[in-house]
Amino acid sequence: MSAQFFTYLGFLLSAVLVTFAWIQNPKLSAYTLQLIAVLIISYFLNHFFAGKKLRLTLAIDGLILALVTLLLVSQTGGLSSPLFFLLYILLFGLSLLFDPLITLVFALALCFLFYHQVTNLNTLLQVIGLLLITPLALFFGRQYLKVLEEEEKIKILEREVGQQEQDTLLWISLSFREHVLKILDTSSNLLCDVGRLSLVQKEGLEKIHESAKRLLKLGEKLKEKIEGDTE
Repeated sequence: MSAQFFTYLGFLLSAVLVTFAWIQNPKLSAYTLQLIAVLIISYFLNHFFAGKKLRLTLAIDGLILALVTLLLVSQTGGLSSPLFFLLYILLFGLSLLFDPLITLVFALALCFLFYHQVTNLNTLLQVIGLLLITPLALFFGRQYLKVLEEEEKIKILEREVGQQEQDTLLWISLSFREHVLKILDTSSNLLCDVGRLSLVQKEGLEKIHESAKRLLKLGEKLKEKIEGDTE
């Protein structure tokens, strides 16, 4: 596993540990809303100052989003919180950003975070639900990324087709037209001096001349069609 993997995992697990320490201290819990406000401001500052450090930006984003969600859920009742569904959304979001194993380990850490609050069957189902929703989040996350990948491939293909159309137009306008005109010009000059040509040579030249004219017309039609399709 790469250093990047452990960096992302470390940041997300730090969010769980910080939340656990925060909610265990009544004095700190009184300032949860202020901390959430600071975290939101930090999120925007991170994007403003991070520049091209995408790896660090992504890790800090994951940490901030996880902290804000966990603090909101913990402060409003934990397993009994009406905002508990935000944890499901968080897992779906993390599945789009990080390695599947990171999301799975984070889900396990959430179970340990809230396990001490299990008092009845309903709260137990809440904890189990975190584990059950994780594979679903990973599945949809992978599917979504595949859709984005296919869309990117389509865009690349469209650009390649567009470039090929431009190359074809350029070839028809310059190389193809130039060579056909040369054939027409040469065959016309030869046909003007029919006295030196045999009947077979004259017929052959006439066929070449007519074929060249047809090629020129077809080239013009193809050029018009491509130009019409690209408008």
